[in-house]
Amino acid sequence: MEKWNKIIDLKSDAASYEVINDRILSDMTIGGSNLIILVTAIIIACVGLNLNSTAVIIGAMLVSPLMGNILAAGYGMATYDTDFIRKALINMVFQVVFAILAASVYFFISPLTGTTDELLARTSPTIWDVLIALAGGIAGAIGNTRTEKSNVIPGVAIATALMPPLCTAGYGIAGGNADFFLGAMYLFFINAFFIALSAFSVFKILGIPLHGNIHEAHFRKQRIILIIMGLLITVPSLYFADKTVQDSLKDRQVRIFISEKMEFEKTGVVSYSLQDNILRVDLVGDALSDEEIEGLQHTLNSYPRLQKVRLSIIQGKESLDSDEVRQLIKKSKEKYDRNVSLMYANKGDQDSNRAIIKRLNKEAPILFPEVQLIRGGSLISIEKNTDSFKSDKFAVEVLVASPLSTSDVERLKNWIQGQVELPVILTVQLINSPDDFYGNGMNPGNKE
Repeated sequence: MEKWNKIIDLKSDAASYEVINDRILSDMTIGGSNLIILVTAIIIACVGLNLNSTAVIIGAMLVSPLMGNILAAGYGMATYDTDFIRKALINMVFQVVFAILAASVYFFISPLTGTTDELLARTSPTIWDVLIALAGGIAGAIGNTRTEKSNVIPGVAIATALMPPLCTAGYGIAGGNADFFLGAMYLFFINAFFIALSAFSVFKILGIPLHGNIHEAHFRKQRIILIIMGLLITVPSLYFADKTVQDSLKDRQVRIFISEKMEFEKTGVVSYSLQDNILRVDLVGDALSDEEIEGLQHTLNSYPRLQKVRLSIIQGKESLDSDEVRQLIKKSKEKYDRNVSLMYANKGDQDSNRAIIKRLNKEAPILFPEVQLIRGGSLISIEKNTDSFKSDKFAVEVLVASPLSTSDVERLKNWIQGQVELPVILTVQLINSPDDFYGNGMNPGNKE
């Protein structure tokens, strides 16, 4: 037992209480170099989120000074120094407000207004973020209390990711998106609270001296407050975690259904997507009969997590003449547009459309040399019951120098859909001889 105590002993290589106190005080300052570092961290994080660059975002995490005041709050709780806690929290609030306002300004003036994966990743925190924050706070407090500062601090900074959520909140303000703002702020508070809580535990284990004489009743009151706050902050993350798990299981069953139940000799699945309990499947080859589709629907609903999912199949023959191409495109458009009033989005969406179209025109010719020009934009639909509008599709017209094969058209559509993160209505036109009915840019006879 003594051997194990030596292995996990936190006090053996700990710095003196005076050194620890000086380090905490130094890290919690917000003026001078720390303020400059805060500004640089904000800029780096905003650019990384804007460009969807993980490497740049990691750079922002490494230089972010936010950890200092959070650890200081944990230190103040461990020593029961209310003045120390108050100073740490005031400093942290200043840093948070400053970061959000600066990020809001950046995203307001940035020409790139599209939502990236890195932004989305910070809007739905789960219980796993709680665990990361707890572990990160423990590692950060231990690293900050050694005789010589260890190299765990950079790793903790990357793991807990304090700056990106604040910049994401700024993005939500700039774009008027409350969900982004609330989700990102929730993630930040999860990180901040549980880092402080775990740091508090480490400082208590180290036996940091108390600030003055503290009555036992104060200890009980503090423990109760921390437990209640921990529960209040954790409960929503459990809901999001459950939703994430359910969505993952549903997606897995969809993949199993597609791979096992939709394998046909003369018909193949081109693409599929699950949205709003509708599984949309694009097929090429021999058309399935109504009885076969009904059987597939019944099979789909036999999966435990897909019982309420409706199957929507869009199908066309693998060998198509020009008339069949037109009909396929027409039917596809009708299925998208039926019972929906379409119009272009507001000015904010138009700015986002410009940025997306600019990116598509820059990147598409690299992947598809035939592409000469891409134009289009998001479409919005009106909800009958509420008269509210929402962007639900992205219409794209692609001008090509030579006809694309069926497979290339599908690859192009899937690629564009991945860029815009909306269902795509795609038309392909020959640049020199466009057809009155969109679609003559596709060469169904070329089956690559």
